[in-house]
Amino acid sequence: MKNIEGLITIDLNLLANGKTQVNVLSNRPVQACQIMVGKTPEQVLTMLPLMFSVCGVAQARSALMAITQQLEMKLPHAAETGRDFLVIMETAREQLLRIFMDWPELFDLPHNNKLFPYISGLLNAVKPALFKDGRAFQLDSEFDPDFEQLDHLIFELERHLSEHVYHQPLNEWLSIHDMPGIEKWIQHSDSIAAQTVSIILSNNWENQGATKSDFLPELDKDELLIRFDSRQSREFIAQPDWQGLQYETTPLSRQHAHPMVDKLKLEFGNALITRWMARLVELARIPGQLRSLICEMKKTAKNSVNNTSNTGIAQVEAARGRLIHRVAVKNNKISQYQILAPTEWNFHPHGLIKSSLQNIQNTNPDQLKSVAGLLINAIDPCVGYELRVHA
Repeated sequence: MKNIEGLITIDLNLLANGKTQVNVLSNRPVQACQIMVGKTPEQVLTMLPLMFSVCGVAQARSALMAITQQLEMKLPHAAETGRDFLVIMETAREQLLRIFMDWPELFDLPHNNKLFPYISGLLNAVKPALFKDGRAFQLDSEFDPDFEQLDHLIFELERHLSEHVYHQPLNEWLSIHDMPGIEKWIQHSDSIAAQTVSIILSNNWENQGATKSDFLPELDKDELLIRFDSRQSREFIAQPDWQGLQYETTPLSRQHAHPMVDKLKLEFGNALITRWMARLVELARIPGQLRSLICEMKKTAKNSVNNTSNTGIAQVEAARGRLIHRVAVKNNKISQYQILAPTEWNFHPHGLIKSSLQNIQNTNPDQLKSVAGLLINAIDPCVGYELRVHA
């Protein structure tokens, strides 16, 4: 099935006064999910992950959650936790792919292709350890966890991260809480993560792109339903706002309370170094998150069920930000399907990416393009985009 992610074009125009004008144009087909209308829920759950090359697990998780809410189905809490486990493992995979595919290009560093088989096969190993035959996102999925295998997979992930990304145990790296600690780390490590941070600091790019931006708050389901059902629903999905304001939903919005990220935000605001380290913090914390989910699955495996509502709205934190699905079902057929992706918040033509790129302090076209590419990657590591600089 053809991928429908689309592309965002970003034009940077260097003005005579040294400022940068930014234009953001999206050709992302935000209404493409209308092909789901008329299909059965089972057909949608099979089709939807194939339509998205990025965050397919998060898309499937959102679809199943929205559909089962609309059908007022009760699902075992442990199985839902298992699906959360898969979404977080997908975030690890997406971040690792970006690190070993994109970062060498962004920083002119050598590629390390040895890890690709492990990274690419990450989810294939996890799904059958949680659900019978690896079928995690169907209405009749059977939750059948192999906790010993899951513990092994987390151990392997932690080992790969320690050896290939951070060059030290994750708990030690996560104990770094300030810039002196970061500088000490990059002096003693030549990992790809340390090299990228070293290049950012040596070029004095750490302050670049700071702007005023608020994190996307909790969104009330009833208010969302009103927005999805309004005559302006297409505009809302293509260029979302909440109570008239634009927000960001990024790794930084999830990790801003971590001591390291909080300290950097106080010193640099939401500039490049803060966003870059927030991504690294998120990745380093994933093994710990997964172990917590295993504990939750074990506690709730036998007797707990989720309370559900019939709003048909699901909100899931995917690798790139908060993903929202809205589904309506009538006579066992999908009568309405809407997806609001995090990219539309972060790349709103008057939102985060525009204000961040406008605040790059550099009049050299090549360096401007380099810094802009890093900021885009830090804000949304998965987005497809074309960046053009006009001097």
